[in-house]
Amino acid sequence: MVTRCTEAGFTIVELLISLAIAALLLTAMTGLVNNALEIQDDTGTRNDTTRDGRFAMQRMVAAILGTERLILPFADNPNTDWREHVREQTVPVSAPEGSSTKATAVLAVTLDPTLDINADGFADADNDKDGRVDEDPGRDLTNDGAAGVIGLDDDGDGVADEGGLQDDDEDGTDNEDPENGLDDDGDGLVDEDPSWDINGDGAPGFLGIDDDGDGSVDEGNSDDDDEDGSRNEDWLDPVVFFLSGSTLMERRPDLNPADGTDYTEYPIADNVTRFRVERIPGAGKRAVLVDITLEITNPGGQPVSLNTRIRVGGGR
Repeated sequence: MVTRCTEAGFTIVELLISLAIAALLLTAMTGLVNNALEIQDDTGTRNDTTRDGRFAMQRMVAAILGTERLILPFADNPNTDWREHVREQTVPVSAPEGSSTKATAVLAVTLDPTLDINADGFADADNDKDGRVDEDPGRDLTNDGAAGVIGLDDDGDGVADEGGLQDDDEDGTDNEDPENGLDDDGDGLVDEDPSWDINGDGAPGFLGIDDDGDGSVDEGNSDDDDEDGSRNEDWLDPVVFFLSGSTLMERRPDLNPADGTDYTEYPIADNVTRFRVERIPGAGKRAVLVDITLEITNPGGQPVSLNTRIRVGGGR
């Protein structure tokens, strides 16, 4: 008896069809993998952008919570035709308002009076190491040799440092608003442009008061606001956030600064396409709230926008 073996296999046509189906499946799988990788890349880029924005926001929030004084933005000045309480800048630069020549955005506050980075027992903002902060500024409140804060467009008119070094609000008039809780010059701000005698009473410290507790009243010169025998030795130390191109910069005073020009600037966020700071109006008084919007657009064109509202000095 003869046994016959039959061998089965693919025909050429079947093999070609199988290969074609495999190629289609492989192409589909490749597309899915590529799409997944692109989504992962986009998500990673967006997460990186969000992280950068949150870091910059945290820097600004910490500065506002720790400060005793909001320097910029100003309150609205009824004598100008542009808003001063809102400082907004986009990249490209947004159009100016009224007779302002260029829109700029800036946030400036005084240094946290409790901060002691070098742990020497004195606050970093205590320039004269007397245990008090910002109590004896000169006619130039920030001691930087410029009108307002050096290098900044304080009043939002598109020009930086115009006027004399004693013109702390860049309005063209010097020393017209002493620290008395009033808006003496009618510009919407209170106590922002005092003279060499900070409270304008013609006496060292407060008239008729033994300011330094040494048993003597009103000794020394009228511009010796703390009656310690020295004049104008403890100025305001600004912490500033502003745009340089599309980079958000932070400026902080150096440790033991010789004057108001002794500071360092460094970037805290790149690819910024919108920076907006608003002083919430407070019936002519110093602002209680600050509203900040920061938009960063990553290289892929995806914007991430962050917004927060903080109470000035709310962390103290």
